[in-house]
Amino acid sequence: MNQTQSVNGKRPVQATRFRDERTPTAQQDELIRYIYESWNKVSREVEHYSQNGAENGKGGALVYYYCDNEPNPMLKDFQPFDLEDWCRKRLSSNRTPPST
Repeated sequence: MNQTQSVNGKRPVQATRFRDERTPTAQQDELIRYIYESWNKVSREVEHYSQNGAENGKGGALVYYYCDNEPNPMLKDFQPFDLEDWCRKRLSSNRTPPST
């Protein structure tokens, strides 16, 4: 069948016209590979340090956690909220027809 023939009154979909969105691009593959390799490198270093660090005299903190000692004055009025709940309510309100 050539591409100009119709099937059940419809034109056939050209396979090359649409790209499968689940197939990563070369750039996405490169990014995935970089993150994967970087994470594995860090994991190996942490494992190696936790097993051998104290024996080799390399004591000290390996992982640092950021902690504010003083609250940020720009955030004094910030009130945390449930973002998922907010999105769910917003989506729900957009789907329901307005009352008259």
